[in-house]
Amino acid sequence: MSPLADQLLTWFDVHGRTNLPWQIGRKSQVNVYHIWLSEVMLQQTQVNTVIDYFNRFTHHFPTLNSLANASEDAVLAQWAGLGYYARARNLHKAAKIISHDYQGLFPQNFEQALALPGIGKSTAGAILALGFKQKHAILDGNVKRVLSRVHQVKGHYAQHTTLKELWSLAEYHTPDARIDHYTQAIMDLGATMCKRSKPHCEHCPLHNLCKSNIEQTQGEYPNPKPKKSKPTRSIAMLAFINKGSVYLQKRPSQGIWGGLWSLTECEDTPHTINQSMLEFDRTGIIIKQLPVFKHTFTHYHLHIRPIAVQCSSSSAQFYPINQITLGMPKPVSKILSQITALTHSSLRE
Repeated sequence: MSPLADQLLTWFDVHGRTNLPWQIGRKSQVNVYHIWLSEVMLQQTQVNTVIDYFNRFTHHFPTLNSLANASEDAVLAQWAGLGYYARARNLHKAAKIISHDYQGLFPQNFEQALALPGIGKSTAGAILALGFKQKHAILDGNVKRVLSRVHQVKGHYAQHTTLKELWSLAEYHTPDARIDHYTQAIMDLGATMCKRSKPHCEHCPLHNLCKSNIEQTQGEYPNPKPKKSKPTRSIAMLAFINKGSVYLQKRPSQGIWGGLWSLTECEDTPHTINQSMLEFDRTGIIIKQLPVFKHTFTHYHLHIRPIAVQCSSSSAQFYPINQITLGMPKPVSKILSQITALTHSSLRE
């Protein structure tokens, strides 16, 4: 066992997190479904945000088979707001595969786990280490940060040579014993001590091993990714209103907000807005233009102009604004909340 693993496990025995929702019952019986779900939710998302979503999700889908038997709309409705919706779609696809091919039991073979939709090398390793105590290294964002600082690893994770070096270090430090505790410990350390900014080095169990702490170069590691300016797009979102109901359409499964229900979109120009209104309902009248707001994705900024349009068209895809249970992107939920706040006279119901 490396000194890093030894000191980390000693720290974990006193300070490790053991009361997260997906850890409940771990001492008596591991719930691999909960571990898998939490690992997927924690990709790109912090623990504090995930907890409420995890509790709601497992309330609606308490078992892996209940998730497999659910509709995609039902799954996305419980994921709405958590972002990176491909995670939810892949989770659902993987649940169906596990239910059909593995009798509802998460596969214990690494290659089989890795082949499931939405599961990469680190996620597969974490699930098998935490769920089955198998020896597999992990390299999520927290672990990358810890190892980058302890060993002063040059370069950004996006660079192949840097990532290869980090994997080599992760595998070297992974011990033969207490795999599940070590895996949780190194993730906990990154989340609670070795933070992105203002790390708590004075309380860190690795302070005497960490080259960045010894040389006071914590701010330099991990090396930042070269910044690129994000492009900007502008769209209008048309909320077609008819007697307190709003028209929603399901987005394609691929692309942003894949599989979610959204408002009608068009370019934010008077001509295209007018054209979209005419195509939907020639009697439509703009009753309110709400303030433009910005929604930021990983690769670009989106400026959204919400427009409420009173129309006489009726469709099976009109839904009462106050009773929508479909999965919707956050910006759409925000727009509908603003529209709901409008007076009934403004909506001309």
